[in-house]
Amino acid sequence: MRKLLFSLLPCLAYTTCLAQAPELSHKVLDFGTVPLRSKNHSSVTLYNRTAQPIVIRAVTVDCTCTKASWAKTPVLPGDSTRIAIQFNPTSTGAFYKTLRISTHPPAPLPLEVVLRGKVAP
Repeated sequence: MRKLLFSLLPCLAYTTCLAQAPELSHKVLDFGTVPLRSKNHSSVTLYNRTAQPIVIRAVTVDCTCTKASWAKTPVLPGDSTRIAIQFNPTSTGAFYKTLRISTHPPAPLPLEVVLRGKVAP
């Protein structure tokens, strides 16, 4: 019985850690079909489900056609903040971009949002 309890302890710790992790309002943003060289806007919300303030250190994306902006102030426990996204396509065809959010302290799981859609001429 004792071995069983000790073997389950890491699982319980991991589950508790995930329950107190920052969360995003969307995992995927589908832009649908957008015109070439258009300005397309969207946003995601980051919820702080942890017991300590978190700061968004950086938001990176796969290409220069996508920009993100966010508040530089700490997100207090229980609060949220908006990350604005602007996508300006420079070529036609389907797109699939990954937006990565890095926080301090670091999130236990990657905070990523996929941007997808199609650019029409």
